[in-house]
Amino acid sequence: MMPVEPRLPRFTGWLRPVVDAVASTSAGVHRKLLFGFLAGALLLVGMAILSLLVIGRMNERVGELNHLQEKTSRAQQMLYAVTAQSHFRAMALLTHEDKYNTQIAEAKDTFVDLLDQMERADPAEANFFRDVRATNDGFSASSARALALYEAGDIPAATRLHLEEEHPASHVLEAAMRNLITEAEQQMVHARAAFESDRILLTSAVIAFSASSVVVALILGFVFSWPIILPVRKMQRALAAVTRGDFTQRVEVLNRDEFGSLARDLNETSERLAQQFEDQRALRHQLELTNASLKRASEAKSRFLASVSHELRTPMNAILGFTDALLAGVDGPLNVEQTESLGWVQKGGRDLLGLINEILDLSKIEAGKLTLDPQPFDPRELVESVVAQHRSLAAQKGITFAWLDAGAPTEVVLDRQRVRQILGNLFGNALKFTSDGEVHVETSGAADSSFRVSVRDTGRGIEADLHEAIFEEFRQAEGGEGGTGLGLAISRRLARAMGGDITLESEPGQGSVFFLRLPLDGRMAPATATTAERRGAGDGRRLLLSIDDDPSVAPLLEKMLAGEGYRVIGSTDPSRAVSDARGLSPDAILLGMLVAGHGGREILQALKTDPATVGIPVIVVSVVDASDIPDLADGHVAKPVAKDSLLRALTDSDAKPLVRQ
Repeated sequence: MMPVEPRLPRFTGWLRPVVDAVASTSAGVHRKLLFGFLAGALLLVGMAILSLLVIGRMNERVGELNHLQEKTSRAQQMLYAVTAQSHFRAMALLTHEDKYNTQIAEAKDTFVDLLDQMERADPAEANFFRDVRATNDGFSASSARALALYEAGDIPAATRLHLEEEHPASHVLEAAMRNLITEAEQQMVHARAAFESDRILLTSAVIAFSASSVVVALILGFVFSWPIILPVRKMQRALAAVTRGDFTQRVEVLNRDEFGSLARDLNETSERLAQQFEDQRALRHQLELTNASLKRASEAKSRFLASVSHELRTPMNAILGFTDALLAGVDGPLNVEQTESLGWVQKGGRDLLGLINEILDLSKIEAGKLTLDPQPFDPRELVESVVAQHRSLAAQKGITFAWLDAGAPTEVVLDRQRVRQILGNLFGNALKFTSDGEVHVETSGAADSSFRVSVRDTGRGIEADLHEAIFEEFRQAEGGEGGTGLGLAISRRLARAMGGDITLESEPGQGSVFFLRLPLDGRMAPATATTAERRGAGDGRRLLLSIDDDPSVAPLLEKMLAGEGYRVIGSTDPSRAVSDARGLSPDAILLGMLVAGHGGREILQALKTDPATVGIPVIVVSVVDASDIPDLADGHVAKPVAKDSLLRALTDSDAKPLVRQ
């Protein structure tokens, strides 16, 4: 199915010419984004300037209202001061109390102070205030004469002067103050109306500018973001198609910036991948032919070794039997030279028989015909007997050979003879490659329900790049001391067949330490296990089979599920996927859909139609979309794999229908 071409939303289709123009501009993405951010910043600056203008204008209106309010308040206080003077004068004339004269003086001072403040606050009305001051001077003069008559005791004269001059003068001042109050109140009404008008106008301007800024910002954001979004979506769809194995996808964009370069690089990469895919397909076909030839050669070798080993054992048994009889004196006494010669014949025959037995064991293991006979026994007694068997060799070389029991189990259920064979190979190997110093054997494992043996020597050590090579058939470390190189290879395979393993720690010049680990009960391990891939059984963990042509997938899943009770075994040969699943019978199968050479769908179909594997849950672990996962799958986990999703899929893998994570 062809991917859907990404396009602009319908309601913004009219902006397509602008978007195309921005995309085709030769400026880089960085400059385009800077221009967009600058435009947005200019809108913010414009909004800030408008806000400052609005605030300034409103402050002016508020200041004007405050001035008029203060003017009205002072005029009212001045009116009260004038009225109070007339009132206090009348009270003084009637009651003859001097306190009223003091209050008259205070009222006059208050009036003069307020008049000074009014004149300073409103210099534009200086003429009006000059007339008020002149009237107040006449009023003050009348008040002074009335006070003088009062103080002289001429109350009637003071009363006449008050009624004829002082009181009329106060009425003139009162009228002026009332006019001033009326004028100020009218000005306040006009100022409030102007304030409200400005508020409505400026509020509308701010709202209109804000709405326009939002619209402009959205348009700018759309115009500058879609030349980025469209190429990214196109490349994302193309990469998804490439991931599914479709290398025909091409990305066509108008961009002349970094995204245009990226699209061209993606197209070139897709073309190269297509060519590499074709080359790899041809190489895989050649490898399949080669593997088939190697497999037939290996089978022929195993049959040949088994046949030759059997044929050699018969005459060797006769040679050793007659040699033993001659040395025992069955046919008469032998002289010293004859006895010594027959001793060398006997030793050589036994060495040759050991070699024949090793080759026979190897052929059995490779042919899958190895059988184990687990029986209960005390492993400490077995170690002690094997150590005693090798003490003479240690004594001949002048090497200290010691054994320490650090907590070995008292009973195991394993193939005693095979365990003895492993221990003999490990002890003999350590003594062979140690010219001086010591070989130290330590047994343990009871604490973690296993049987463990470490064999430490003071030999010359082994380079790191040979740690695995020495476990291969007919391989030894550099400077070997003779032998076939089969002992360690057979020992590791025997250990893994019983559910254990043999590992190595060594550095040149620091000696070597071989570690043997075996389960307490070898019956838990498959008795017919013949390869390293089957070593996952027998340790109590659920077995998972990972089918993926990427060899790093299985180790990654193994580390991810560490401590969760799972063991992961990898199968990187798609042609053997079903046979591996049939032989291992895992608890679940983790299948990659994009398996080279053999599609994941074909493998899944084969697994679900084979009677031996049809009941095993199959969880697809792939970058393929969940919608593309076949219905036969029991679960799906997307790559890159998240641990929680994988555990959830494993828990739900028995459920139908498909569980998609």
